[in-house]
Amino acid sequence: MSDKRVLPLPLPVFSGRTEMAVYRDPPIPHYRGNPLIEALPSIWTLTEATRLLGHYPGHDDQHRLLPAEVRLHLILNAVQFFEPLPIHLDLEQRFSRMIRMGYQARNPLQQGFWREMHQRVQTLGVPDTVRGAPNAQPKAASLPLRSTAMGFTILGLSGVGKSTAVETILSLYPQVLYHGKYHGQDFNWVQLVWLKLDCPFDGSIKGLCLNFFQAVDHLIGTNYYENYARQGRVTTDVLIPYVARVGSLHGLGVLVIDEIQNLSEAKSGGASRMLNFLVQLVNTIGVPVVPIGTYKALPLLRGEFRQARRGSGQGDLVWDRMAEDDIWQLFVESLWRYQYVRHVTKLTAELSHVLYDVSQGITDFAVKAYLLAQVRAITSGKESVTAGLLRSVAADSFRLAKPVLDVLRQGDRQALARLESRDVCPVDLEAHVQMTLGQLAARDAYAHPAQSGAMEANGSELDPSTSVSPTRSRSKRGVGASLTDQEHSRRPSGGIGSNTTPDRSLQQVVAEGHSRPTTAYEALRQAGLVKSACEFLEAEARS
Repeated sequence: MSDKRVLPLPLPVFSGRTEMAVYRDPPIPHYRGNPLIEALPSIWTLTEATRLLGHYPGHDDQHRLLPAEVRLHLILNAVQFFEPLPIHLDLEQRFSRMIRMGYQARNPLQQGFWREMHQRVQTLGVPDTVRGAPNAQPKAASLPLRSTAMGFTILGLSGVGKSTAVETILSLYPQVLYHGKYHGQDFNWVQLVWLKLDCPFDGSIKGLCLNFFQAVDHLIGTNYYENYARQGRVTTDVLIPYVARVGSLHGLGVLVIDEIQNLSEAKSGGASRMLNFLVQLVNTIGVPVVPIGTYKALPLLRGEFRQARRGSGQGDLVWDRMAEDDIWQLFVESLWRYQYVRHVTKLTAELSHVLYDVSQGITDFAVKAYLLAQVRAITSGKESVTAGLLRSVAADSFRLAKPVLDVLRQGDRQALARLESRDVCPVDLEAHVQMTLGQLAARDAYAHPAQSGAMEANGSELDPSTSVSPTRSRSKRGVGASLTDQEHSRRPSGGIGSNTTPDRSLQQVVAEGHSRPTTAYEALRQAGLVKSACEFLEAEARS
């Protein structure tokens, strides 16, 4: 039996680019002489930041003439669109100041830097050796344990774009910088400018430490997980100083912890210990920490005075939904250019208001309502975006978020307080589009008997009545749903091109169709027993 240990699979780490360090002369005097700061990009103006943050996938008016299946793929591409808004520019400036200020007291060329950093880590109880030696006694640092790190907390509703904005801003900075020579002096250093991790679902510090080691190994090719996390039954108290040591060795510029609301699910005392651990990173080795979460984390952060003090280093950022104002109009105008329906719909005040009403200013819902309306317009053959279509897809696709959206729409502050800790469920646009593509393929198969002959021969032809919209039950008559019994009773017995009677069974209708010959679907349709999905969608759009 082999004793070879199986390493864990790499985590899906949000990764940036790797570069060789190029040094720039910063305009601020106390930033000069520090290679960790001089290797960073220049401090951008608001105009430069707007240009760098914006992302507009290519769009051509000719795309609207492409087949439906191709246009549905293009709709998924449009999700990557990013319009910089004032809150994004504010956030970019915060990160710019925070990273540089955090490095100010961590100049590896400063005399006594390594001795002081070693003593700082020792105060956390770092072991003398990697393998199982008892913890060394903390020693008093010969230099003051000062920190210039200033973190802050980002809280807001799910779907307003917190994580996307932070990742976009982090991507402006190289994640890993390799140093070789600094002004003619040998300086071999691997600098980790930023690292973004998700808070473990159980809110455990050990889980976060293990994720940290795996992420660093993945990014710079080290073996910290093997060296520190797999040496017997390591405890959290042993892992914490190792995290601090690795962060120091690689000059970690900022640690972003997303989904911090997972701490609410932590075992007794787990949330408090996690927040204290993050404070230790800030105070001991000077690494700024930025927790990101929903309002579900607010009671936890309020209860931790030390974390609240550190988290307010630049003022907490409460990320609310957009108001229906000029900023909303700028956002909608940028989004509206991504039309893939055949008939262009001009943005009007009514359409802008309807899109706000169904999304309540939450950008994720606004983008997906607009794009899902196009999906339905394309598959129904209507090929234009209308107010009714926007409301229809919102009613279908946002049902899980409806309680929160209704409270936001009503402006009931007491009800909103009761729902304060409730997260808004995201919408999986790709799943909708993929299911729609499958329905189009099935529809084409029915329309071309030669392509579906093998299915018919095996008696396994797909029953159209089982094709249901991804967000509607059959009773709601979703895409491809068949007529209900009540609708059959209202239909004349002599359906379109048919002389059917109530006594004829479905099997008889299909058998008669095969004798003509025709497909089962076409025979049922001619008998008036199947209704086109397009008729339902058009009726919804008119309603």
